Amino acid sequence: MAKAPLKYQLINPLKIRTDHSDLDFMDAQSMADEKVKSLCPDPMLVSWYNATTGESHPNVECGSAGKPGWLNYAESRNCDMTVDINDEQFVFIYLTQP
Repeated sequence: MAKAPLKYQLINPLKIRTDHSDLDFMDAQSMADEKVKSLCPDPMLVSWYNATTGESHPNVECGSAGKPGWLNYAESRNCDMTVDINDEQFVFIYLTQP
């Protein structure tokens, strides 16, 4: 069964496309941090998802309305910016406003 795309649920998504063939989590997070910091001086990473491994943070199962728990968690904390790398291969969600 194919995973449903999250693009219609993501919070203010900024898309990054890279041809980096061996992109790993740490490289992706660095790219996301750099992008968000270019727009906001002090962002806080609240939630993330790694489609390659299926891992997410926080690892919660409190999904509602078909959304994964990590996305609900970010929304409940009023996160306001998402970086989507390679069409949801990696997703990072930030709080940029206090």
